[in-house]
Amino acid sequence: MKKLLLIAALLVVVPASAEEEVEEVEEADEEREAPLAPLPWDQPRDGEEGCTDEEILVLRDLRKRSLELDRREAGLDERQASLGDLEVQMGEELAKLEAMRAVVLDLMQQQKDQNLERIGALARVIDTMKAREAATMLAGMDEQIALEVLRKLKPKQAGKVLGAMPDRKAQRLGDRMTALVDPRTES
Repeated sequence: MKKLLLIAALLVVVPASAEEEVEEVEEADEEREAPLAPLPWDQPRDGEEGCTDEEILVLRDLRKRSLELDRREAGLDERQASLGDLEVQMGEELAKLEAMRAVVLDLMQQQKDQNLERIGALARVIDTMKAREAATMLAGMDEQIALEVLRKLKPKQAGKVLGAMPDRKAQRLGDRMTALVDPRTES
């Protein structure tokens, strides 16, 4: 009863505009007390129902990392595929180079065989010549060829030819005949 009297006294004392303000304040208080609608990132997603806020944050972080890892994996797969293509191309190029190398080595061997035949034929011709004529001929030739011809001659004939040559030339050829030959540089 006392409450009713108080309310009645307030109604009498409070003008009509103040009553409206009180109602607005009461409505605002009711609105504040009502739960706010959750924001999209606050709403639980699939698999998040029943999880705590911390667990939801961890799950979302893991999803984000998973997406980033998937993106990186796609990039790595793409790079691996392009590297595979490059390996195939390099293998083909290497096969071509090996084939060319085999051709070049075969040509070099043919040239070496032909040079040996020519030097052998020249050595047979020089072996039939007189020592003085052979010495004059060999002295005018390239030293490497003259050396090869002298090696093919019989030792007695080679000695006569060297004896008929000018001293300096004979000494150089004699020194080179006795030097050890490196098989890597021998032509």
